[in-house]
This record gives sequence, C-alpha cells and structure tokens, in this order.
Amino acid sequence: NALTETQVLVKYEIMDGAPIKDEVIPVRLYLGGIPADLTPTYDGSTTNGRFNVRYFLNLVLVDMEDRRYFKQQEIVLYRQHLG
Repeated sequence: NALTETQVLVKYEIMDGAPIKDEVIPVRLYLGGIPADLTPTYDGSTTNGRFNVRYFLNLVLVDMEDRRYFKQQEIVLYRQHLG
C-alpha cells in the first residue's frame, strides 16, 4: 500500500537544433535555481522503512521529424556534513 507523489520542479530547454547521431550532450543542472526545498536522497534503511526520497531527471529529445525520445535517470543528492 505505497503512495507515490510526483512533482515537476523545473523544465529547461538545453539545446537548440537537431542533435547528430551518437552526439554526446553534456547537461549541468544547478540545484540553486530549483524553486523547492531539496533534501538528500533517502532510502528505507535510513528512515526505518517509513519513506523514500528519490529524484529523477527526465530527458526528452526531439529530432528534426518531431520524434520524441525519452530517458529517465535517477540522481542522488548528498548533503555535506554541517558544522
């Protein structure tokens, strides 16, 4: 009986024009520009099995013929030790 909550934090257009086959497109995501209170990534072992916090980067690539290619990648956020 799990509840999943999804929220879109921000959307970016990172490239103008059509990509070339096998081209690598580097992406840098600045977390300071995201209008939300981000927490570190938590799994069930950290929270005694009560909840998980996971973040995903959803990429959509549109080619010259308006075909869409989708990729979802989990990202892990760490917090440096305070003090």
